[in-house]
Amino acid sequence: MEERLAALERRMDQLEEQHAKTSARGSRLPASSTLELVRHFWERATAGGTAGTVAYGGAAFVGGHEYLWAGEHQVHDLMAADWTAAATALESMGSPPRLALLAALVGGPRSRAELQEALGGETSTGHLYHHLRELQRAGLITQRRRGTYEVVARAVIPLLAVLAAALDLGPSSPDLGPGSPGEPGTEQG
Repeated sequence: MEERLAALERRMDQLEEQHAKTSARGSRLPASSTLELVRHFWERATAGGTAGTVAYGGAAFVGGHEYLWAGEHQVHDLMAADWTAAATALESMGSPPRLALLAALVGGPRSRAELQEALGGETSTGHLYHHLRELQRAGLITQRRRGTYEVVARAVIPLLAVLAAALDLGPSSPDLGPGSPGEPGTEQG
């Protein structure tokens, strides 16, 4: 237990140092806000003997709209869930053209012509509608008026959270080194 605590304290120090560097470059968040939330989840898990908590949230002001959202899930619930249920949403976001469409739509409603342009204008109308149908099927976008599409309001922050997580998982994300709490392939305990 002491070893786990020492590893967590080292990791928290690394995160605070990294966050301080980010804050010095103009971050708008207080240096401790995210880390305090992580500490709260850790304390709750260790005191309650639970597997932990995964949470996401945000406030976004995009295209003249304000979006606020917070989601929190217990790790044991996530581990017991049917992960294939997430496949539709993940598959719908799993292509560059669909991500380009979502990026355009997060800024506000767009017409078919504007979306065609977002794809570089070289995609056929049939391909455009195929991508739009898949995004609609996943519940990410809607067509409020004929030929005009928009991201479903409840999907904006979760979509941005998935994007942020995917960018963190990518090859250019910082390597925190072996033994860091939460790093894949490390055992705690």
